[in-house]
Amino acid sequence: MKMNANTSQKIAKFTIWAAALFVIAILFSIIAYILVKGIPMLSWEFLTDIPRDMGRSGGISSSIVGTLVVTAVAVIVATPFGIGTAIYLTEYTREGKITRIIRFSAESLAGIPSIVYGLFGFIFFL
Repeated sequence: MKMNANTSQKIAKFTIWAAALFVIAILFSIIAYILVKGIPMLSWEFLTDIPRDMGRSGGISSSIVGTLVVTAVAVIVATPFGIGTAIYLTEYTREGKITRIIRFSAESLAGIPSIVYGLFGFIFFL
């Protein structure tokens, strides 16, 4: 039995919406579980103390400071390279095959979340 295009499109749209709502429901249930179990454990001492007993007790201040330092160093190192590359490509290069590829790559990269690059990089180096 042949189905018309309108009916198959409605079925596909319903299936996609149902799957999306199912995934969102799972996401919210995981977030709710983490919040219900985690918020009572948060305290000022937990956020400001250093880890003790090989990380089984104490706080997470050193992890927070480490994350901020790594982020700051990455920004300090990457910013001059990014700005320099942008200036060089826009001001000093002639339009050619390589520059078109680089500009296309830059425009494509701007629209993709960084987690996707991280996952592909992780899979690539396995």
